[in-house]
Amino acid sequence: MPIRSTHIDRRFLLLLIAWGIVDLVCAMLCEIHADEAYYRLYGQFLDWGYFDHPPMVALLTRASDALVCGSSLIAKNLSVRLMTVLLHIATMVLIWKTIDTSKITKNVEGFFIICGSMVMFSAYGFITAPDAPLLFFAALFFYSYKRYLQTPSWSLSLLLGIAMAGMVYSKYMAVLVIGFVIISNWRLMKDGRLWIAVLLAFLLLSPHFYWQYSHHFPSMTYHLVDRASTGSWLYVLEYIPNQLLVFNPLAYVLMWILAIRFCRSTDAFNRAMTYEIIGFQLFFMLMTIRGHVEPHWTMVTSIPTIILICNEWNNSATSSLMSRPWIKKTMIAMCALVIITRIILCMNVLPARTGLANKQPYYQELHEQAKGYPIIFDGSFQRASLYRFYYPDEAILVRQATDRYTQFDLLHLEQQWMGKPACIMRGKTRFVEALTEDDLQ
Repeated sequence: MPIRSTHIDRRFLLLLIAWGIVDLVCAMLCEIHADEAYYRLYGQFLDWGYFDHPPMVALLTRASDALVCGSSLIAKNLSVRLMTVLLHIATMVLIWKTIDTSKITKNVEGFFIICGSMVMFSAYGFITAPDAPLLFFAALFFYSYKRYLQTPSWSLSLLLGIAMAGMVYSKYMAVLVIGFVIISNWRLMKDGRLWIAVLLAFLLLSPHFYWQYSHHFPSMTYHLVDRASTGSWLYVLEYIPNQLLVFNPLAYVLMWILAIRFCRSTDAFNRAMTYEIIGFQLFFMLMTIRGHVEPHWTMVTSIPTIILICNEWNNSATSSLMSRPWIKKTMIAMCALVIITRIILCMNVLPARTGLANKQPYYQELHEQAKGYPIIFDGSFQRASLYRFYYPDEAILVRQATDRYTQFDLLHLEQQWMGKPACIMRGKTRFVEALTEDDLQ
C-alpha cells in the first residue's frame, strides 16, 4: 500500500510540474491584458489600499517585477505574472490536499482534467488579477477549515485567521466566503479558538482599514454605490450564460446537482462547500437587479466545485454521477477545448478589437508620435496603463466629469507636470505647448 501511495504522489508531482510549465509558457507568450497593466501600476506605488481593490494584487506584480530582469516583451509579461503562476501551483496543491482522502487512492488524472476544464480557474493560472490570490487564500481557508473540523487546534485557528485576512486583502467578496461557512455551521459561533482567528484577521487587516478611513472609503463608495446602475432584464438574462462560460457547461450543471444533493449533509465540510456554491450563485443572481455582474465574480466557488466533482469522481459506487462514461469524456473534451484556446492566445492571432492580442502596434505608434513627450490620456485608464507597461515614458489619465474615478485620481501624477510640455491623447494625438493647472481642471 505505501508503494502505491508513493506512486500516486509521484504522478501528481509530475502532472503539477507540467501544469506549471504550461502556465509559465502562457504567462510569457500571451499578450498582457489592460487590467493587468493597471494592476502593474498598483505595484509601482505600493500602499495599504487602492481605489478599486485591496493591495494583494499589487504585491504580486511588485514581487514579480523584482524577480524578473530584462526588457523583452516576454520579460515584461513575466514581470507582472510570475508570482501568479507560482501562487496558482500552490493553490492546486492545497485543493488536492482538501479532496476527500477516505478512499484508498485519488484519481490524479481526473483532478487535473477537472481543473483544466474550468475555464476561468485555468486562466487565473497565468493572468494576474485580484482573483488569483483570492483563489489561493480561499484554498488555504478551506484546507485549514477541513482539518480544523477533524482536529481543532490553536495552530489551525491561527492559520484560518491568516487565510481570512489574505482573502480580504485580495478581494472584498472574501466576506461572503467566510459568511457562508459560518451560515453552514452555526456552532462555530461558540468556538473560542475561531473568535481568536477572527480577531487575528482584524488585526492583520487594520492597516487597510485605516487606509480606507484616511482616504474617505473610496473602495466602499465605488463598489457599493458608484457601480450600481439602472436595472435591466439583460443583466438578469445574461447571468446564467456567463456562468456557463466561466466554469464550463458540464461543470456548472454538475456543480448544481452536487450542491443540492449535499446541502443537508451531516458532514460539516461538504455542507460548507454546497453553501458556498448556492450562496454565491444566488447572491450575484440577485445583484443583477441593481446592475451588471461580472462573470468572474463567482470564480472563488470553482474550488468547492472542483472538490465536490473530484470526490464524486473518486466514488466507485455505480450511483456516482462520474460513473457515466459520457460525462468523463465530455469533461476531457472541455479540458482539450481550454488547451486549444490557450494555444490561440499564445499565438496572438486574435483581432486587436478583442483586447486579447495585437495591442502593441497601437502603442508603438503613439510612442513614435509623442517623440519623447509624456502623454496625457483622456478618459481611458486602460490605455494609460498599457502605455506605461509597453514604454518607460510617463503617461497619466485625466478624468472627465462623466468618467469613473480610478487609482490615477489618488496618485495625482499630473502635479509634477504643471507648466511642462506634454502630449494629449484624445482620439487623435496632438501636442500642447504647455499645460497649466487650469488646463488640467
